[in-house]
Amino acid sequence: MSHSKPLLIPWLRAHIDSAKYPGVQWTNLERTEFSVPWKHALRQDSSDTDILIFKAWAEVSGNGRAQGDPSVWKRNFRSALRAKGFKLVSDNKNDAANPHKVFHWPNESASKANSSAGSQDQDDTDLFEDIGLSTEESQVLPCLDDCLYLPGEFSESAAHQDILQECLKGLSIGPETEGTAGFEPPPEQQQLQNPVVIGGQALPGQQEYPVTFEAAVGEAGLPEQPACPMEGAVGGAYDGQFAELFLDTMNKTRDGDNFKTQFRVSVYYRGVKVLEQLVENEAGIRLVYSPHLTGTVFDQESGLSVISLPTPGPMLDQTQARLTQCILDKIGDGLDLGVSGHVIYGHRRGIKTFWSFSKYDSSRQPIELPKLEPQPLYLFKDFLRGILDFIEGKKSPPCSLFFCFGEKWPDPDNRPWEKKLITVEVVLTSMELLKNMAVGGGASSLQSVELQMSLEEMMELY
Repeated sequence: MSHSKPLLIPWLRAHIDSAKYPGVQWTNLERTEFSVPWKHALRQDSSDTDILIFKAWAEVSGNGRAQGDPSVWKRNFRSALRAKGFKLVSDNKNDAANPHKVFHWPNESASKANSSAGSQDQDDTDLFEDIGLSTEESQVLPCLDDCLYLPGEFSESAAHQDILQECLKGLSIGPETEGTAGFEPPPEQQQLQNPVVIGGQALPGQQEYPVTFEAAVGEAGLPEQPACPMEGAVGGAYDGQFAELFLDTMNKTRDGDNFKTQFRVSVYYRGVKVLEQLVENEAGIRLVYSPHLTGTVFDQESGLSVISLPTPGPMLDQTQARLTQCILDKIGDGLDLGVSGHVIYGHRRGIKTFWSFSKYDSSRQPIELPKLEPQPLYLFKDFLRGILDFIEGKKSPPCSLFFCFGEKWPDPDNRPWEKKLITVEVVLTSMELLKNMAVGGGASSLQSVELQMSLEEMMELY
């Protein structure tokens, strides 16, 4: 039998009045403020009584069952308070004797306004709230809650401070003693397992190396390019054949108005590659943290292939391991990267995520991926424009996207990508092949009127 979810405000008032929950009590005579026990789960003095109010709300809001673990119950309780307009009066969660928080009761109009408006990032400020820190690590505790740079919460000077990196300073994670130097993926992730079978078809496995310029030319049966392409008819004939091959390959990357590509995903923990996976699903991928997943799993509802980021495993620096694990635990429903028509889109569904086209981006201008709806990140016509620019002697276009979970990227202080805890590079293999062909063959080999007209016509279609 289904249970109707009660209204939070009358439910909570009744439970505070009942005095059934230790530490959940009114703190003023007007009954407009109340306290709730708020202990780190790893504290030695933590007990089941500390989470009773969280569990009670999880049960009544979850159709009679408390879904998830205590950290999920606490997070959902906190989210419900914020959604209804409860304000945090004092945060004493680090009090050695009585860790707790005090909240102010909302007025009716504020409650309705907050309920309808919501907040897309209501959990981000507490990213590291539930992590347990040892005495040795307690020196970094004051800055952990602020590592995500929520808009409007920092002064102009603080906006340029990467607080998470400040926390990591002095923790012996220097260039010579990289924190993940001793990283070894868990056994189940050290080799690709047998592909998961869904609907009678095996999903694709892992391919370690991209298709190169030489491989593409060889498969097409083209002769080896002469040392000097300008040697009369030989060079000209080669250039003509190469331009024709390039155009043919480009046409294979589209199906009508739809761009076709595979995705090569590389995951890095503080600069060390911990996972590489090729996904052949042309619809796209979803990055999550779900340790029980191995290989790639197809999500029928979204049409995306789901990949789980690896567990941190053994690391030389335990603080780095804990912070990495904490970000992973906050990834939630993950990050979507997919193709819609000729558009590569991204959709953040969990923790704050930043992106750019390169892990060597030095622009110092962080780009945040929005959470409310999918956002176009790269248009195929922009890539084609980049190819035309390359033919005219400019830089070659990007063929990958680079994501950073929980930390700003590109870094405002120009810190290298290797210093970020969790980063993911996604190579669009169709663009990579075309780019490798263009760069490998040289701009002169693409000097074809037919090719350039075809590129321009294709761009007009998009």
